[in-house]
Amino acid sequence: MRHNFIDRYASLDSPLHMLEPRTKLVGFTGMIVAILMTPPSHGFAFFAYLFLTAMLMGISQIPLQYMIGRALVLLPFVLLAALASPGHGLGLYGFGIVLTRSILCLLILILLTNTTRFAEMLKGLQGLGCPRILALNLGFLYRYLFVLTDETLRMRQARDCRRVRRSGMANEIRLLGAMLGTLLSRSFERAESMYQAMLSRGFSGKFYVTAPREFSWLDLGFLAAMAVFISISFWK
Repeated sequence: MRHNFIDRYASLDSPLHMLEPRTKLVGFTGMIVAILMTPPSHGFAFFAYLFLTAMLMGISQIPLQYMIGRALVLLPFVLLAALASPGHGLGLYGFGIVLTRSILCLLILILLTNTTRFAEMLKGLQGLGCPRILALNLGFLYRYLFVLTDETLRMRQARDCRRVRRSGMANEIRLLGAMLGTLLSRSFERAESMYQAMLSRGFSGKFYVTAPREFSWLDLGFLAAMAVFISISFWK
């Protein structure tokens, strides 16, 4: 399996990749909040945000087919969110506004995660005041999610190799329960062995980033441009 499915293109060298992680966290989060707070009557503002998002996608150098493919994977959840919130009685127009907001926020999150390495993002979160224990747990979750996924795939392959055909629903549920129990026990064992191995190698509770990025004039210009754009979008 791919072990970089979250930040697959975070190693590119575009202007967005060169920004300091805190800059992207503040800028993209501010953009998401502005999109969610923009009144439905400001229809032109949503076109402006679509244009800005498309421009950022081009600057990031992330392949368009990857962005579209990742968005299509989550599109059913976006549609459910739009159907559950039909725009406060605005009918089809309200549904379109909610759908546009959801797609824009989704694309912005994909941009954020694919222009920032996960370790740098955690460092940026800590720099913005995120509790260290939360950032540490997120780091462990990201690193060892792959181990858990690999273990699940091996168990499924072993199950498929040991049976000729699918059995009844009751047997399938019983087999799934047994696999989940085995996976849980193996997870505890692997977690303990990994923790002991990390302690033996001098782990002190911190994840370090090689060659961390520094705040520069490029970051200041990006934040200023985002602030001006968001302020203009609220004008009628």
